[in-house]
Amino acid sequence: MKAKFVLLALLAGNAWLAGEAPGQWVTFQDPFEHAFSADVPKGWTVKGGLFRLGYSDTRSMIDLVSPDGRINIRLGDVAIPVYSLPSQFHREGEVNDLGAQAQLTVARYRSSQDYAAAYGLSRFKSVCTNLSPRPIDSGPVVRDNLPEEIQPQKWSDGQSAYLCGSGRDARTAYVYAKTSLYQGLWTVRVLASLVAPADQVSFARAILLRCSQSFQLNPEWTQYQKRMDQEALIYQRQRQQSRMREISRQVAQFESRMQSMQNQVNAFERGQARQAAQVESFGNTLTGITPTVDPFGNTRNVWTGSKNGYWMNGSGQVINSDVAPGAGWQPLQPRN
Repeated sequence: MKAKFVLLALLAGNAWLAGEAPGQWVTFQDPFEHAFSADVPKGWTVKGGLFRLGYSDTRSMIDLVSPDGRINIRLGDVAIPVYSLPSQFHREGEVNDLGAQAQLTVARYRSSQDYAAAYGLSRFKSVCTNLSPRPIDSGPVVRDNLPEEIQPQKWSDGQSAYLCGSGRDARTAYVYAKTSLYQGLWTVRVLASLVAPADQVSFARAILLRCSQSFQLNPEWTQYQKRMDQEALIYQRQRQQSRMREISRQVAQFESRMQSMQNQVNAFERGQARQAAQVESFGNTLTGITPTVDPFGNTRNVWTGSKNGYWMNGSGQVINSDVAPGAGWQPLQPRN
C-alpha cells in the first residue's frame, strides 16, 4: 500500500493577482523524519511536519499564521487519510484497519470539486461566522512535482472559494484539492487552503507560490520510505497468514513508535481545537465524517453533507436530505 504524500498547492482566483511576498524567508524542515523542506516567511508561526501513523501511512502538513493572526495558510492536513472504496466487507464511514501498515477511511470516490467544497465548509466553519460561496473565474496554479509511481485510473482537481464573515471583518477563504483514484483506494494527492483579508489574498498567494516552488523531498527519505513500503508488504503478508510471532518484537517496537506519533497528532489537534473535548469532533470535521446513531442504537459514521438530515433505508443506503426521501427511510441521529 502506497500512501500518497500530500503536496503543496497555490491558487489564482477571481481578481487574485500576484502580489509581493515577504522579503525575508527561512527554511522549514520536517522536524520528525527530515522528509521535506520549504521556504516560509520569517516571523510567521509555523507548525507541522511529516506525521507517520504506519509503515505506509504518512501525512504531511505545514500550517502558517501571519504575525497579526489575520492570515492562515495550510498545506496538506494531518487528519486527511488515504481512503479505501466500500466493499462487501467495509461500508462507508468505517475504518479499514491494516494494523501497523495504515488506517484507511472507507468512502466512495469524490471528485476534487466535491471534496474541496466539503472540506472548505468544514475547515472554515470554526473561524468564520458565516460562509458564502463565491465564484472563481480562473483556474488554479498547482505545483505537483512528485513522480506518479502508479498511474491513477482517473483524477480531477477542483477549487472552492467563500466570503468568510461580513463587514469590516470579512475575509476570503479558499480550498484547492486534487483527488486520484487507484485500484481499491483513492487519495487527496494535493490539498491547500487559506483564509485572508480580501486585500491580502494576493499576498497570501505569493507566499503559497514561494512555498510551492521551494518545496523539496529529501532523497534519503524517499529511499527510506521505499524500504518502509517493502517492510509493510512483508508485515501485511505475515499478518494475513497469522504468523505474527515471527515479527512480534519488531512490530511491537514499531507500533509503540506509531502510538507516540499518534499522540503528537492528537496534541496538535488539541492545540487547534483548544479544548480536549473537541478533538474527536475536529478530526471528524476534517475528514468529512459525521457520527450518527441509527434507530436501533448502532453507531454509524456517514459522509458529511450539505443538508441537515441523514436517512437510512433497509439495505443500509444513506441519503443526506432535509426531508425524508420517502417510505422505508429512517432518520439517523447525530451523535455528540
